[in-house]
Amino acid sequence: MGPDEEAGDRHRMVSEAAKRVRSSPLSAWSLACVAFGLALGLRFGFDHILPAGFPYLTFFPAVILTAFFAGPRPGLVCAIACGLSAWFWFIPPFGSFTLGTPVLIALAFYVFVVGVDIALIEAMHGAVRRLEAERAINQQLLAQQKLHLEESQAQQRQQRVLQRELSHRMKNTLAMVQAVVSQSLRNATDPKEAATMASARIQALARAQDMLTATDWAASDVKAIVEASIAPHVDDPARLRLAGPRVDLDARHALGLALAIHELATNATKYGALSADGGHIAVSWDVGEGERFSFEWREEGGPSVSEPNRRGFGSRLTERVVPGYFQGHAQTEFAPRGLVYQLDGSLAADRHDHS
Repeated sequence: MGPDEEAGDRHRMVSEAAKRVRSSPLSAWSLACVAFGLALGLRFGFDHILPAGFPYLTFFPAVILTAFFAGPRPGLVCAIACGLSAWFWFIPPFGSFTLGTPVLIALAFYVFVVGVDIALIEAMHGAVRRLEAERAINQQLLAQQKLHLEESQAQQRQQRVLQRELSHRMKNTLAMVQAVVSQSLRNATDPKEAATMASARIQALARAQDMLTATDWAASDVKAIVEASIAPHVDDPARLRLAGPRVDLDARHALGLALAIHELATNATKYGALSADGGHIAVSWDVGEGERFSFEWREEGGPSVSEPNRRGFGSRLTERVVPGYFQGHAQTEFAPRGLVYQLDGSLAADRHDHS
């Protein structure tokens, strides 16, 4: 620690001590009495060795210390007591309050010195208070600036995630349009019927996208979320098997589950059970003790499944992002009979946070 830092620490310690004494009337007036008594005792004790003409020699420090640590009122009272004591005992003629030209000059000198001292001390304390107030304002501004910077960085991160998600959703949408058209052409008997079927499925896909991005669900049932999210991908309702109790999800949980279902249904249409005529999907869910939520997506009757060599953003979405909405975890099993996705989490956290 350098000399400047040590001096700063000493100044802060002295200022804090003065604040504590000034904040307590008992301490302030006790200090004034002790300082006066000590100054008077020292003046009597060293009267025989002090040169003539210095009646206030021990009283000035007492007034200065009292005014600094105890405040202007105790300092002023101490100054009056010290001045009267010096006048009575140490200014000739001794033992009286006689007025004369020398006495008036001595008293005027004393009043001027202690008045200037008390005024300077109060001006210094005022400057310190203003400095501390400005420092507090600067710290508050710095904290606000830091908060704004963190919010700006968070918004930038969120914007990057949204941009990636938008790009991913656009690619998936185009792939889904292609899959819908191909499936419609394969199952239709004539071009007109194929065009009608493809148009209907593309419109359903658009409605599902609108639901994911624009609908604010206050309380959505899991069954309704599954049906609405998977509707654009299923050409026959019999290919979807649902099992589970009525469970209402808030907007955050509903959005997370819809994102996962949309991703799973997209992959199932392109590579899994929904890409084959005999394939179907079994979806089940449940709520256990402590509002623990479990969800399972199981594909059967589709092409043989093998784990891909490369895991893309869709896998990270279903296995990392969506489980975060539920403060839980998820796993994807690439079983030969069909893909199995399991999500386990909690419905309690967000409800308690928003209650």
